[in-house]
Amino acid sequence: MDKTFKLIARLFLGGLLLFESLNQFSILHFTLDFTWFGLMVTLMTAWLIVEIVSVYIKKTCGYFLPAYCMLLVTAGIYLDAFGDILRLYGQFIWYDQLAHFISGAAAAGVLFSIIWCLNSSGKIKMGLWGLGFYSLTLASFFGVLYELEEYFEDLFRGTNRLGDGPDTVNDLFLNIIGALVVIIVICIYIKYRKNYRDILIRTTKITQKHK
Repeated sequence: MDKTFKLIARLFLGGLLLFESLNQFSILHFTLDFTWFGLMVTLMTAWLIVEIVSVYIKKTCGYFLPAYCMLLVTAGIYLDAFGDILRLYGQFIWYDQLAHFISGAAAAGVLFSIIWCLNSSGKIKMGLWGLGFYSLTLASFFGVLYELEEYFEDLFRGTNRLGDGPDTVNDLFLNIIGALVVIIVICIYIKYRKNYRDILIRTTKITQKHK
């Protein structure tokens, strides 16, 4: 099932990349709010990173990343692409804010899974909340990289993707908040499951002892 979901995600990513490339080179003539170049850079960078990390995890831990990591990356890329192609960024202020919140959340979920795999295999040693904090800082870092890509595209290509100072800060803030919410939910869920399992084990031992 994991292989099927990953194949579906790759087909969606490949299809979108083809569509963006055809427009970038003026074979198709769809219009959008910002630039096809920016969309292509975002897609290829995110896709390449998750594929490389997946191979690395397989090599060092003995198994690939869960399929939902690829699906989360695909969903985040499509959310950004739809906002640009369908001009949702220009029509609705809340869409940009929603996209950054969800992208930050998706990035945090994927990064937590990566670090969890490394921790579970003994490659690193870190407690649950340490994993959460490290995932949060990495998700924030990738949010900064995204804004830097917009900045350098504007600088060298004369576009206007970055926006003003308050807009950039707002984007970074929502990325961090989205990541923070997901990390807290994941850590609480894992902690609850662990506590619940421990209670169940103790209860079972007490029950068996009194039989």
